[in-house]
Amino acid sequence: MRPEKPCGAADEEAGRRGLLAGRQIFLTGFMATGKTKIGCLLARRLDRLFVDTDALIVEAAGKTVAEIFEQDGEAAFRRVEHNCVVRASQMPDAVIALGGGAITQEANWEVIRETGVCVCLRASPETIFERVSRTEGERPLMAGLDDAGRLARIREMLTEREAYYSRADLFVTSSEDGPPEKTAEAAIAALRKRENTTA
Repeated sequence: MRPEKPCGAADEEAGRRGLLAGRQIFLTGFMATGKTKIGCLLARRLDRLFVDTDALIVEAAGKTVAEIFEQDGEAAFRRVEHNCVVRASQMPDAVIALGGGAITQEANWEVIRETGVCVCLRASPETIFERVSRTEGERPLMAGLDDAGRLARIREMLTEREAYYSRADLFVTSSEDGPPEKTAEAAIAALRKRENTTA
C-alpha cells in the first residue's frame, strides 16, 4: 500500500468536501481500533488524501515496523515516526492515521494541535484482542504472548495510554456490532458538529 493515496473517488455531497478545509484530520487510538480502515473510508467520503504514518515509516526506514522494533528499538522507531507525522501534516488536506503509540510523544501532539483536529477511535479490550489475534505477527508489542498475556497486555497498555487518548478532540467507538462505514459516518457527524460549534 502506498503511504498516501486518494482511497478511490469521493461519492458524497459536495458540502462534506469543505469540512475542516485547510485542517488535517488525525486519527488516533489503540492498535486494531480501525484507524487505517476508517481513515480510508473518511478520506473517500470527504474527498481527501489518506495518509498512513506507519506506511510512511516503512517507506522511510526500508523495513517493516516489526523489524524496526526488533533491530533498532522503540526509541529509534519513535524518532522516525515523528518525522513522518511532520511530513504527513504538510500534505494537502488529508485524513492521517497515526500509529497507536504516536500520541505518547509530546512532539507529535504539538504537530496535531498546530495543523488539525484529532479523532480517537475507541474499542473494548475484547474487541482489540480479537482483531490483534488475527494479525499476531504484525504487532511487535504483542510478540511472544499467549492469549491470556495478550489480553492482559492490551488492558495494561490501554490504561497507560488513556491520559494521552483523552486529549483528543473527538471520540468515536469502533465495535464489531456494525460495519466500518457506520463508524466513519459517526466520525463525520462528530467532525461536522465540532466545526459548527467552533465556527
